[in-house]
Amino acid sequence: GAKANPVLLNDVNSADPEILGKYLIQLSSTWKPGHEESDTMKIGSLYGFELFVRQQRETYDDNGMFEYHYKNILFAESKDSGIKYLWNQGHINIDTPRIAARYFINAIDRVNALKEKYEKNLQEFEQNIPMLQQLVVKPFEKENELAQFKKDVSKLEREISIKIQENQMKQHEVADEITVDLKLASVIKMDAKDLKLEKSLLPKKQVSKGKEKRIRI
Repeated sequence: GAKANPVLLNDVNSADPEILGKYLIQLSSTWKPGHEESDTMKIGSLYGFELFVRQQRETYDDNGMFEYHYKNILFAESKDSGIKYLWNQGHINIDTPRIAARYFINAIDRVNALKEKYEKNLQEFEQNIPMLQQLVVKPFEKENELAQFKKDVSKLEREISIKIQENQMKQHEVADEITVDLKLASVIKMDAKDLKLEKSLLPKKQVSKGKEKRIRI
């Protein structure tokens, strides 16, 4: 029941799983793109799928600060659809070369399961299309009620706007009355000062400091 794994790697001439696994482990751990080169490199093929290694940046939290480090992932890509297939989120088993050598066969082995899953979803969607089409062409039963709701909302908005304007006018009237009272109080105060000033300007009654002399006739 084991699946054959005729993986072809560009830089490996051996079919020995041990050698293939060690090469993939080294590639996953140490590969870096050259200057101005793409971050993805084709490394081989398997059952019509193209095999790639890619360097991607990952973010991690270091005491509240975001830092970055780079990791290599491996994936197989379908020539026809361009769909990419990964196993274990792109990371191979680095402890056992023979398991690492079967990374790509494990990745593309998901094709059948994914195909069955999406075919089932597609069948359900197709069955629902006639029902959805009927719902689309069916008239909206609450159209009149909705129109009345819109009228009520517009009326309520106008009433609220009028109330706001009335409150603003009342506030302005109160402010004007306070200003008039303050001005009147200021005028009364000034009149009191003027009256006091006028009294102070009147000539004072002269009083003789000496005793009056009287002449007896």
